[in-house]
Amino acid sequence: MALLERIIKASSKEGDVVLDPFCGCATTCVASEKIGRKWIGIDISIKAYELVKVRLAKDIELENTLFYEKKISCITTPPKRTDLEENYEEEKSVYIISNPKHINEYKVGIASNPKSRLKSYQIGDPERSYKLRYYLTTKTSIARNLEKYIHQKFPNKHEWVSGDFLKIKEEMIRYSELNH
Repeated sequence: MALLERIIKASSKEGDVVLDPFCGCATTCVASEKIGRKWIGIDISIKAYELVKVRLAKDIELENTLFYEKKISCITTPPKRTDLEENYEEEKSVYIISNPKHINEYKVGIASNPKSRLKSYQIGDPERSYKLRYYLTTKTSIARNLEKYIHQKFPNKHEWVSGDFLKIKEEMIRYSELNH
């Protein structure tokens, strides 16, 4: 804690704001509080929110901890991006991966980057025989529904579907055209 306090003192003045984007167990927040800095702690875990409250109550002798009850908040909804168009929706790809060991069986899935997805399959295969046969990129909501549709349309075993490659590809294209 002493080292962290020295680092904060060396890089800020009393009253400055210290940002801890990976707040965790609130060590930086507590150190900042002890030496008179304001602080903002951010973490992906709700557990961190609880830890901050516990650490402040335990490590900082506060006469009135209610002051912090109003200042510490937990937001679970991601903020809306303002740099994108009003109706922007991220895109994903629905892909078809094959393996020659499994004739007429195809992995139909969804990914942001189908080529990276293929690499993850190749790692588990010493012969590196998986092939990315086709992928279609569209809005995420359409991609999710398309993947589900293909798995319902063709016989499937978990994430793999059985059928003729060209028919699966044609169904993907047809579905995408009808739902744009």
